[in-house]
Amino acid sequence: MLVSHTKKFIYIKTVKTAGTSVEVALQDYCLPPDVKLPTENVASDASISNYGIVGARGSDVAQKNEWYNHMPASQIKAQLEPEVWEGYTKICNIRNPWDKTVSWFHFRNPGVKSLPEEEIVAAFRAFMNPEDDSNLTIGLDTHIYFINGVPVADEYIRYDTMSADYNRICQKLDLDAPPIPELKRGPRGKKTVPYQKYYDTELRDRVADIYAKEIDAFGWSF
Repeated sequence: MLVSHTKKFIYIKTVKTAGTSVEVALQDYCLPPDVKLPTENVASDASISNYGIVGARGSDVAQKNEWYNHMPASQIKAQLEPEVWEGYTKICNIRNPWDKTVSWFHFRNPGVKSLPEEEIVAAFRAFMNPEDDSNLTIGLDTHIYFINGVPVADEYIRYDTMSADYNRICQKLDLDAPPIPELKRGPRGKKTVPYQKYYDTELRDRVADIYAKEIDAFGWSF
């Protein structure tokens, strides 16, 4: 997560949405001019100054910090001054839930990308056990950017229109639109199978039920 006092924005970091890449692209607007954080090895402690806040990254590091990467909006709001929360532009990344679920599968099973397409699909359906929704809910992150059942960001960067949304927001906030680095990408391999091919009707409908609030709020479709 990020807070920039110089450009007056708050970045709420969601999961499996290229959040780390956008976070790293924007972090310099939250730091003193003489401070640089790593961009390749992104694990780091929180940085707090008069310029802003960069939340801690890395699961072990985040647990020791007051400000951390996937911090829920409700907690960010509670820890900021009311005028900052209300007055700054709140931004977050979002992603089609069916696509995000496939992304999580590959993140958890990186070895399958070398398999033939039909074996990848079979492995996905086996991983998403019909008797247990736990793997289907890994990417459910409404608790991060919803408060009391309502999404709280002012601007959204959709995964499928990332470049256009990012550039539009940077222009609105008078940012130089630093390039978005490609971090934590590639687990699906070079020949990406369209996410729709992973699903049978039952799995498609189960994801629709689990992510109903997001689908309703943002108009996602299969």
